[in-house]
Amino acid sequence: MSKCNSLDDVIYFCDGKKCCRYNEEAKSCIKSLLSETGLNKSISLEKMKCQGMCKSAPVFYIDSEKKYKKEVTKKKAKKIFDKYFIA
Repeated sequence: MSKCNSLDDVIYFCDGKKCCRYNEEAKSCIKSLLSETGLNKSISLEKMKCQGMCKSAPVFYIDSEKKYKKEVTKKKAKKIFDKYFIA
């Protein structure tokens, strides 16, 4: 799997009714990791509308990989970050 290299990578998080209830820890974790690594200048964290995957909340989407990640906890957010954004 390729690592993200462009200057306009985006991590989307679902901001639908159910995901919104559960995504705060994962969002905060990813924001912190982006800041700590300096990648916040090249990777943004953006919200997206409901993706209809409410049973798998919270849902994140890695744009450069074209992959949805379901049931993202703080622990899973760290693994996703390491796998897709750390070379």
